[in-house]
Amino acid sequence: MGGYCDRCDLLVGLDGLHVIGVVADAGGRLTITVESAAEPMGCPSCGVVAHGHGRVEVRLVDAPAMGRPVRLIWRKRRRVCPEPACPVGSFVEQDETIAAPRSKLTTRACRWAIQQIRREHASVNGIRRQLGTGWRTVWESIQPLLQRAADEESRFLGVTILGVDEHVVRHEALLFRMEVRDLHRLAGTAVG
Repeated sequence: MGGYCDRCDLLVGLDGLHVIGVVADAGGRLTITVESAAEPMGCPSCGVVAHGHGRVEVRLVDAPAMGRPVRLIWRKRRRVCPEPACPVGSFVEQDETIAAPRSKLTTRACRWAIQQIRREHASVNGIRRQLGTGWRTVWESIQPLLQRAADEESRFLGVTILGVDEHVVRHEALLFRMEVRDLHRLAGTAVG
């Protein structure tokens, strides 16, 4: 199979994972296949060096790249603990910097989605369209992160005054009035 491509790994930017394949489908979506290098790993329960036991492919939605939706196929290593007294038996590699366990979005895609909502005023529907996935997939991935941030009381440390940006409020109200006016104009034209 040959070695890994350092340039590809740098471009994809997932520490500890190596690109082993990239394909684009007819719609332009990129699918990037990655895996970790073969290295000894201890059992997370007892610490005994585990044996390799194949791989499991996990499909994830990643942040868009070069204007395209991206799917990531992470070929996770499955390991078996040789210690008979160990309660674990077998386990699959995990790395929450890449994706939370049982998540459908990468950690990077979750961060990207939240930034789009906060900085670009994007809707969850707009985010799902850019990611090429479903609304529920996006919301179920980012909602716990948003809730954790909202519950974090330390975000108010050092805040002495809280205000409302009246320019934004006026701008939004003006846009709403313009939309309502346009709807009335369209209704009047349709009737007349």
